[in-house]
Amino acid sequence: MCGRTACNLKRETYCKALSYKDRNDKLYRQPEWYELENGGHEFKASNNIAPTDVTPVLVSGEEFVDYPSRLLTPMVWGMIPPWHKGNLNDHGLSTNNCRIENLTTSKLYSGPLNDGRRCIVVCEGFYEWKTTEGPGKKKPYFIHTPQEKEVSVYDKNAWESGHWSGKSGWCGPSLLKLAGIYNKWKSLTGDIYSYSVITMESSKTFSQLHHRVPAVLENEQMIDDWLDSRRISSSRAISILHPTDNLTWYEVSSIVNNSRNKSENCNKPISKIVSKSSTFMTSWLTGKNKNDDSNEENSMRKKPKI
Repeated sequence: MCGRTACNLKRETYCKALSYKDRNDKLYRQPEWYELENGGHEFKASNNIAPTDVTPVLVSGEEFVDYPSRLLTPMVWGMIPPWHKGNLNDHGLSTNNCRIENLTTSKLYSGPLNDGRRCIVVCEGFYEWKTTEGPGKKKPYFIHTPQEKEVSVYDKNAWESGHWSGKSGWCGPSLLKLAGIYNKWKSLTGDIYSYSVITMESSKTFSQLHHRVPAVLENEQMIDDWLDSRRISSSRAISILHPTDNLTWYEVSSIVNNSRNKSENCNKPISKIVSKSSTFMTSWLTGKNKNDDSNEENSMRKKPKI
């Protein structure tokens, strides 16, 4: 399952971190940021992205422009049924995830799949809730792709200070890349593009958190095959997807439970968050000690003789 993600970077950073080589390229290139009109819906960076929010997805340029390339474009999370009439959010279906077992038979998903509308959902990571002892109690965790030693996926500065060049590509933290499918919906305000994340039964390793896991694209070959719908058929593309063990996670604060909370602390390890109360107490004790030291020093001074 995937019901919340972190997408808190600049669009330029996403483009750099998704650099790639085409088959005949000698140098790395970046996907072009491509703005869809999308009925006025825009990407807003956040560490707490929820369904119906807009996030960047990677698509084949051949589906939108006249030349082969990769495009990074913002789309609404949660596929809107093409037959839906009404407002964006009132179709009554839960479409942020689509089960791989139902892709080829679903009335909603089989059409876009057969039309080659495959995309890659990019993010720093996603959240999952693990049931703990006690009724209704769950702990949130942040799941991401393994990083190089001493690289903190939650540190925005680590991302924004990453280096890119045509010769070496991206040198910085690694994004998580999830297989998805997208479609176009005609609203009263114009065309809106929306997507769903493909999920499957978890691997033995990840099942300790949840019995479902997003379909992770782990290498450049999988990414290329998933995007190239003209070369790779839908059945073959589905066959390359498998539950991954190449994930790592840590516990985060329950502040992420509320999707309206966009704090920078949402995807930090819970051990890295200093509460306001403890900060206040530390400040108060520091100030008190200074006052005590000052009073003691004053009391030890000799009074001048009159």
